[in-house]
Amino acid sequence: MIIFHITRQQLTLILRSKWLISFGMLFVLLAFSVTYFSQTGSSGFEGFNRMTASLLNLNLLMIPLISLLMGSLFLAGEKEDSGLLLLLTYPISSRSVLIGKYFGLLVSIGTVLTIGYGVSLISMYLVNSNISLLVILKFYVLSFLLAAIFVSIAMLIGIRAKSRFQALGTSLIVWSIAVLFFEFVIMGISSLLSSKAILMLLSISIFINPVEIVRVWSILALDGSSVFGPSLYDLTVWANGWLGQLLFFLSSMGWMIAPILISGFYMKRGIEND
Repeated sequence: MIIFHITRQQLTLILRSKWLISFGMLFVLLAFSVTYFSQTGSSGFEGFNRMTASLLNLNLLMIPLISLLMGSLFLAGEKEDSGLLLLLTYPISSRSVLIGKYFGLLVSIGTVLTIGYGVSLISMYLVNSNISLLVILKFYVLSFLLAAIFVSIAMLIGIRAKSRFQALGTSLIVWSIAVLFFEFVIMGISSLLSSKAILMLLSISIFINPVEIVRVWSILALDGSSVFGPSLYDLTVWANGWLGQLLFFLSSMGWMIAPILISGFYMKRGIEND
């Protein structure tokens, strides 16, 4: 019950934020543009085509950014204004506070995703797209998973940041590394390795970056394994197997839970020491 009240309070505060409204309008506009103006390819009724690829790229760029900025700035702001410290003076466990704020942030961002995908469905109806509802549902679930992971990371950033400015800078650095620079680093390293070592490197690199987890999992879920090319056929066979799917699930849960546990550790130490 306490967690529910904290979640509702956090959700109320965020829904009044101009940040959420701005990000939400931008995401909805981009989602509509991608699904309306992207012409469906020839890969079939549920294939990985231009529209789904464009929508995936939009998700991988926008969702981590929105989640990191919203989560870290709100928590850092509450710390800076002593609101979080005041809440912890009540007979409420730090774990309840943390979980309540996590769900409040996640529900608010989930609302943006829901509206965005709703608008996408409308735009696909307008262009008579043959993309099935199952494809959109898969996208929605994996997008929500991506948001859940980065909200968790954002909470850790917000708890550790000493100010809103530090939270903003750290969030942008984390987003840049995970979304923009990670692939180039892996490509640079792979150019120095043998073919067998490259396969091992790529397999490991998928699970050490949550963006890559969702990217590869989405492509495999949409039967788009062919985009990896014949040189990575063994990787796609392994990833589509039960062991690969289990690792995708466990690594996603790890990225979601670990930052929250670490945040809870710092909260127990007392944020006033920062």
